[in-house]
Amino acid sequence: MSVAVVLFTSDLRVHDQPVLRAAVDGAEEVVPLFVRDPGMAAAGFDAPNRRAFLADCLASLDTGLRERGGRLVIRSGDPVEQVCRVVRESGARQVHVAGGVSRYAARREERLRTELPAAGAALTVHDAVVTAVPPGQIAPAGRDHFAVFT
Repeated sequence: MSVAVVLFTSDLRVHDQPVLRAAVDGAEEVVPLFVRDPGMAAAGFDAPNRRAFLADCLASLDTGLRERGGRLVIRSGDPVEQVCRVVRESGARQVHVAGGVSRYAARREERLRTELPAAGAALTVHDAVVTAVPPGQIAPAGRDHFAVFT
């Protein structure tokens, strides 16, 4: 039986979810995964209102998955280590994730590409999920990225 892992990051929905759709289309079994990253707390993203909002979003995501016969797996720790652990536990050969535009997301993707083969899986990054143009494809003259200050 073919198994794929979907790593949910910022797009916590089941309706019209291209990453989840790709995993369902390409595998017989899908493991939906969210990793509570202690790095987010260290970066100052652990305010009580954000924790409450995330808890509500994860509960809604789990409800939507259960309505479709699945359930959300939630782990805590380093995201790459946890993804590799779930891959080994499930026998998954593919991991799907939405491409991110932040430096943090790029580093996570780079680490996943490096470490997943040892766990027996490959990474598929779905670039068109958060932007109309893949991150890094367009940049201002003389720069490698756009910077926005408010």
